[in-house]
Amino acid sequence: MGNFRASRLYILLMVLPHFIYALAEEGSDEYPKWHPMEIHFQGPLADEMDDDPNPFLDYKLQVIFTSPDGNRYNVPGFFNGDGKGGGKGNVWTVRFNPDQEGRWTYLASFRKGKNIAVEINITAGRSAAFDGASGSFTILPTDPGSPGFLKWGRLEYVGGHYLKFVDGPYWIKGGTDTPEDLLSYADFDNTPNAGHRYQAHEEDWQQNDPEWKEGKGKGIIGLLNYLASQHVNSIYFLAQNIGGDGKNVWPFAGNINPEGHPDNDNIHYDVSKLHQWNIVFSHAQRKEIFLHFVLNEAEEMNKRELDEAELGIERKLYYRELIARFGHHNALQWNLSEEYDLFLDLKPERIREFAQYIIDVDPYDHPVTVHNEGRDPDPNWLPFLGDERFSTTSLQFYEGNAKWGERVEKWRRLTEVAGRPLPINLDEFMILGPANQAQVRKEMLWPTYLSGGHLEFIQKGSLGTESLKDVEQMWQWTWYARRFVQENLPFWEMEPDDLAVVNGTNELGGVQVFAKHGEAYAIYLPEADPSGSLTMWRIQGTFLQRWYNPRTGAFEGKPRRFQAGGVVSLGLPPSDHQEDWVTLIQKEIE
Repeated sequence: MGNFRASRLYILLMVLPHFIYALAEEGSDEYPKWHPMEIHFQGPLADEMDDDPNPFLDYKLQVIFTSPDGNRYNVPGFFNGDGKGGGKGNVWTVRFNPDQEGRWTYLASFRKGKNIAVEINITAGRSAAFDGASGSFTILPTDPGSPGFLKWGRLEYVGGHYLKFVDGPYWIKGGTDTPEDLLSYADFDNTPNAGHRYQAHEEDWQQNDPEWKEGKGKGIIGLLNYLASQHVNSIYFLAQNIGGDGKNVWPFAGNINPEGHPDNDNIHYDVSKLHQWNIVFSHAQRKEIFLHFVLNEAEEMNKRELDEAELGIERKLYYRELIARFGHHNALQWNLSEEYDLFLDLKPERIREFAQYIIDVDPYDHPVTVHNEGRDPDPNWLPFLGDERFSTTSLQFYEGNAKWGERVEKWRRLTEVAGRPLPINLDEFMILGPANQAQVRKEMLWPTYLSGGHLEFIQKGSLGTESLKDVEQMWQWTWYARRFVQENLPFWEMEPDDLAVVNGTNELGGVQVFAKHGEAYAIYLPEADPSGSLTMWRIQGTFLQRWYNPRTGAFEGKPRRFQAGGVVSLGLPPSDHQEDWVTLIQKEIE
């Protein structure tokens, strides 16, 4: 739905006395698998600022979608104004992402009652308007030529240290945490004190890319195009930062004191702004960019903004509106709070309560996580280990000689011992700038990836960042590293084992070894001399060794064949022995 210039038609299905509109390709009620679709219902006329009833709180749309094999999705819908971004109208919308070919059916529940929207019980309240409306549509096979994540489907937790697309590969994160107030963009409606225009990225907007209101949106769409061109595959952003650092992002339509205040109107949502957000999010998905929703900021006033930091009506509605409007996207996660334990400590019990509500509302089981303050996550992330409500981590460490690889390896082990192995994400933890890119490559990038982890970079002056081109070398190096792992290794089956190399360099955290013993070894040397030796006791067969230059993203020199067994010297790379290198050792197929 990102490109609203595409040729599409609203197909009218009559369910007297109301109309249902299904978004489909022109002249059909058929739609490809993994392509989000909308169904629009004609319901009560309302305005986004109405109070009696409040269209966001006092009506509840849920639609049960039943697949050809009988699986059911209970999907929340939302008040959508005029259906085109206007805040007044009679359109109620549900967005759905179908995961199976064949004929689907749907049944709408539309209920009315005081604060009914935040009730989990689908039968609460009383029947209203189009309650009971039903219909069907056909889902076609996945289109392999679909852009971005539309060809692979939903990104899911599958019981290990990497998320996986249902119809696609395992996924490694290499993203940006900057700017955290990404959505403080001047071209979005009702965004006072907007922090960004992204003028440097307007040149990256391309013909036929999405825009709105006669040319708005080119800066932020161009920014996504730029990130995609650099293979940056994740963006981290706050969905509201009232009382936080930027004080310039929120989804609400009513009066807001950006400093945070008990009288702020947090129960009326800005239909036009959220319509525009969805255009941006849809484009990100088409560009293979993961959506890292951060739902709270560290500052106390931000945490108190909704229900004084409790799980009350405001917070429940906030979660529900975000899920209903954006949960249909294939690749995203819900991060309950940046630095949940800083300033006002939300406490693990409350975080678990927040997580459970999101899980109860989100029909797609998108990954849920929470972020810790920069001390070692002991003890503040330990309470979530083994908890099925959390399917990925979001860990922050202070800077310094952090030995990132060791920390990733430690947390992989901790999650395994707890019985629920998780992806280990290092988020917002080392400040990146033009001057320290080589240091970050050596100390953080390769040690994280070859320890089986994931990362996002935060840049210096994050809130003031207007262009992400200042650290382009780092984006290139990150892609070289991620491409090496993705194209050459069964990484989802591998384990870190730094002790497998002896007598190697001790610089910058030492040698990093990622191994599937007897089959494949990826060895990172922050300095290539001394390189050390690989222990291969009880391993047999012919192996091929190649040298990979992390600065150029290319293999260099002549491959070397050798017979396994005992302790095998790695030798030296073809040049620049005092620089960092990676050696890849793979068993040859006999």
